[in-house]
Amino acid sequence: MCGIAGIVKTGASSLRLCEVGDSSRREDLARIAAMNRAQSFRGPDASYRWSNGRVSLGCVRLQICGDEVDGRQPLPDHLGGWTVFNGEIYDHQLPFELPAAVREPGLNSDGWALAAALAHEGPQGASRVWGMFAAARFEPRDGSVLLVRDAMGQKPLYLRKSGDEWVFASTLAAIHAGSGPLAVREQALVEYAVFRSVGGHQSAFEGVSQVPPGCWVRINADGSVQRGRWWTVPETPDNRLGADQIRRCLDVAIAQRADPEHELALFLSGGLDSAIITASLHHQRPRLPKRVFTVGYDHAEWQDERHHAQRLAESLGIEHVALEVRCAELPELLEAVAVATEDPNQDPVTVPTLKLCRAAAACTKVALTGDGSDEIWGGYSRFDDCPTELDRYLERTMTFLPADLDLETLPASYLEGIDRPGTELAPLDRIMRLEASNRLPNYHLSRVDKIGMSVGLEVRSPFMDSRVVELGFGMTAEHKRPAGMPKGRLLEAYRHDLPEWLLRRSKQPFSVPIDSWLCGDLEDFAYDLLAGSNAHTRALLDARPWLARLATCAEGPPQLRAPLAARVWSLLQLEIWLRCFAVRVAQPSPWACAAPQQSM
Repeated sequence: MCGIAGIVKTGASSLRLCEVGDSSRREDLARIAAMNRAQSFRGPDASYRWSNGRVSLGCVRLQICGDEVDGRQPLPDHLGGWTVFNGEIYDHQLPFELPAAVREPGLNSDGWALAAALAHEGPQGASRVWGMFAAARFEPRDGSVLLVRDAMGQKPLYLRKSGDEWVFASTLAAIHAGSGPLAVREQALVEYAVFRSVGGHQSAFEGVSQVPPGCWVRINADGSVQRGRWWTVPETPDNRLGADQIRRCLDVAIAQRADPEHELALFLSGGLDSAIITASLHHQRPRLPKRVFTVGYDHAEWQDERHHAQRLAESLGIEHVALEVRCAELPELLEAVAVATEDPNQDPVTVPTLKLCRAAAACTKVALTGDGSDEIWGGYSRFDDCPTELDRYLERTMTFLPADLDLETLPASYLEGIDRPGTELAPLDRIMRLEASNRLPNYHLSRVDKIGMSVGLEVRSPFMDSRVVELGFGMTAEHKRPAGMPKGRLLEAYRHDLPEWLLRRSKQPFSVPIDSWLCGDLEDFAYDLLAGSNAHTRALLDARPWLARLATCAEGPPQLRAPLAARVWSLLQLEIWLRCFAVRVAQPSPWACAAPQQSM
């Protein structure tokens, strides 16, 4: 829904403000204006900024909930604090009593619920609301700034320390605008090459980290920093939970994400997750304006699920919009993806996701997707016959092997940054929690949010509702996958809502025909970028042997081409990212000239 930004001066810088007065405030307002412009795509409807000379806050807004008055940021609270907020609170009727002074006009906007909760209870106030969010609150009583991020990490929040100040924002572009050039973290490229994205709570750039999902960071006036967690995964599984409880919980999450003020876009593949959301919403809100979007490819192979999506949409009487990604579009789409994701992301699904988001954004501001279900409900085939050691499991998620990069072991920087569940859990339970805490936010949810917001579309995932996640992790993996059936318990909960033909379909991931493209019309494009002497990826890995191997098996069976195509595609996306985004933020920010904005 928004993009937030902030500058916090601490220590010696903070003390010097007594001497510089309004000049410091004007300078920081100009910097906030630059940060707002750098991420204006996240909030094309309004731009705000505020500063007291030591703490400065900014926000760009995509107006979904509340009018201009209700949604104006920063949001003041009854204690004199100010909050900027990015995201959506779906149930914003506060579930606890607040002082009468809080109940000012503006409580109709969802952001006020989070602002009031943080003012009233500190970081634990985040547990009082349900939604996806990243927020910052200035506390006037001690001069601190509190940063919080939602339970699953759906909304990004980056943080950089520069001298005696901290800069934070929803995007790396805004961090760049507010604090200067960024240098690529070399180990991040190794992490990407092996595991398809950066790991842990870092970014692809030196000195820029992320506030971890479900966590908070408090920056004190003296420069000290405190960190903590406001949300944790349930520790004790309870296999007494049944299909009816799953259905009731997920139905509520789906209904809450259907905004009555906007036509709703539904991203529908031929799989179970998006079908559950579509069917549930149709049964709960049959009169709500909605449209189904699905995507296919000019190389019509098994990856193209348009006919399955159309069959389901027609059975429910919902308008169906079928899109097609053509090979000729790929250079432009890949460049746009590289800029939108900011951190490199190997997932080929980023390309059709951008196509879907562009089409949906032409008619609405809100879309629903089934992302996040596999990690919580056990949908991946790589969960079958799982190893007992986490490192052995991680090998199943690799693109390049460490040996391909002349490494003897897995990248240490990646392993140090991930949260390892305790050994008291069964192996698959440990693996699923590892996926949810690391790969899910960095690889899946990051691309969903950033690509959607790059075109002014908020993408919501009911499966990421914290109550749904808590319910899912309240059961053992064995219970969620009865007889080894992926997502078997989830399927049981919605068996009577879905057609028999869909229930009989075998599990199929949302996939992209990269091998057909790379062995066909995209071959010359990939070769020109990767094989030349000026290829940026050459310092990491020489792509020419992989291009040659793929060319020799171009006419071979798909199971032979697929792993080679994945490696070439990974290098191609990284090369484009290095050229289109990393090079850009390595230079001084282009947002030097301030335009007039609303300030407080």
